[in-house]
Amino acid sequence: MAVEHLPTKEVHLGIKGGNTGCGFDTTKNADHWINTSSHVTCKKNGCKN
Repeated sequence: MAVEHLPTKEVHLGIKGGNTGCGFDTTKNADHWINTSSHVTCKKNGCKN
């Protein structure tokens, strides 16, 4: 599953309500995050390994 950060349009590995692969907490500013089936675009360790 992937989660998109709406302000930046960056797609991370993870789910809304938890942490992304690279460590962002999606419970903070939860309205900035949506679950998506889009391809992961984040290049940070944990998301793009």
